Amino acid sequence: MQGMLSKAVLAIAFFAVFILEWYTPIHSDDYRYALIGLSFDAHWHHYMTWSGRLVADYTSALLLASNSRLFISTMTGLGAIAFCYFIVKTPTGTLKWKKHDALIFAIVFLTFWLANPNVGQVVFWVVGSANYLWTNLFVAAWIWNLYRLQTQNERRTQGIMLLLGLLAGCSNESVAPFVVGLALLAIVYDFWRYRQLFLNKCLYFISTLLGASILVFSPGNFVRAQNSHAAWYSRSIFERLTIHLSERFFNHLALIWIAYVVLALLAVVAVAAYKKGHRFNKFNLGVIVLMLLVGVGTSLIMVASPSYPDRVMMSTFLFFLLAISFLLRELVAIATRAVMSGLFALCLLLCAVFAWSWTLMYNAYIRVYQQDNVRISVVNAQLSQGKRNFTIPDFYFLKMQNSGGHFGFFHDPHIYAEYFGAGEVAKKKVAFDYSVLATGERQVIDPHTVARYNGNGDLMLVSTRPLSGTLRFTIGSAENAVPIANLKAAQINNEYWYYTSTPKGQITQLSLTD
Repeated sequence: MQGMLSKAVLAIAFFAVFILEWYTPIHSDDYRYALIGLSFDAHWHHYMTWSGRLVADYTSALLLASNSRLFISTMTGLGAIAFCYFIVKTPTGTLKWKKHDALIFAIVFLTFWLANPNVGQVVFWVVGSANYLWTNLFVAAWIWNLYRLQTQNERRTQGIMLLLGLLAGCSNESVAPFVVGLALLAIVYDFWRYRQLFLNKCLYFISTLLGASILVFSPGNFVRAQNSHAAWYSRSIFERLTIHLSERFFNHLALIWIAYVVLALLAVVAVAAYKKGHRFNKFNLGVIVLMLLVGVGTSLIMVASPSYPDRVMMSTFLFFLLAISFLLRELVAIATRAVMSGLFALCLLLCAVFAWSWTLMYNAYIRVYQQDNVRISVVNAQLSQGKRNFTIPDFYFLKMQNSGGHFGFFHDPHIYAEYFGAGEVAKKKVAFDYSVLATGERQVIDPHTVARYNGNGDLMLVSTRPLSGTLRFTIGSAENAVPIANLKAAQINNEYWYYTSTPKGQITQLSLTD
């Protein structure tokens, strides 16, 4: 029974990610890294002129080079599961599945989803996941191994740990210094306790330092700082610190507020258990405090960065999830009826919110996937007409748990055009969901105008000339009349798009009158 439950929890978590990734079109910088490909010369030029994130850049390129929705969706699902798995297993010092791991994994995964600072860009964006999910997966795996060898006093040097140190050090700028710091802390702790320096710990420290140096001292970082962020770096250190603390630091920490709620609820259960005479591992309690301090530090250190997008908070989030995992492990070690009841109640609450959140995202991502089909049809139509420069509509998301569910809206008109073999492809914001153009029933209104509609309340008109008058349609026995002036509208190239929401139901009659 326990084995079946564990497999079910892992399968549900995997498919929750897989399904949404399946309906996520490539977008934003995905096009850029798809064009870069696996060419060593292209990546070297990128390293020398733009970014030191070799690990993230090659991960992006490897995923996109597959050109397979199945491969990308599978790897994204596995990456998210592995990330949470290492967090769950760090306090045990082993990867073997143990009693209560299903419950701990469920709480960690649900918190990972609901409290994520920007799940749309961290998970459901190939380049974003490479920069913030996969790199933090390497960090999580490295921390798991560091904790294991520290608690088991292992002296043998592991090749895999050296590789993980290199990958974790060359992850992203907010977490890399703290990976090096934790490696150094392990050395200091050993010297304090044993009055010795152990070769394996020193080598692990060197590997993280090398990885971080490759990342931080990339010539591309300095080129970008001089060209794109000169205004920020021209400010004094005091001015940058003031801006960071007053405008960015606390606002970004607030993004993961659900994680604080989970921690607080777990702390309540822990305090209640302590009052009843149960005691906790002091070393692990110290690790919890350390993880929280490191998490805050990864946000504070972003004072050095001219930009601080929400997705960067993923590194901070990692350490708060580790703190949650350690506290959960201490609680299940007690496993009294009161403690387990509290944990199951928390898990059920998170499950209920997750079901609501995932359903909203599923509905939104299905529509965006259909919108991408419309965008591609616009591109193909314009190219078939010999057009080199044209416009496509921007994505429009339905309501979700929060704006963190959106993937990136960045659009480089030249990169997008290069990917599709055009000259320049601009984007235009539209104030409506135009997915009905890909899926709705089609009806010709006049030689210039076509209608598309469905039974879910979406109706669009596409015309080669501006429209006026009144749109009339019948749903069931109800007749409706909407002035064209009241419809949402957008011009995409030489077409005029009009949208209105309708009552749900099949449209039986449709006409346009003056």
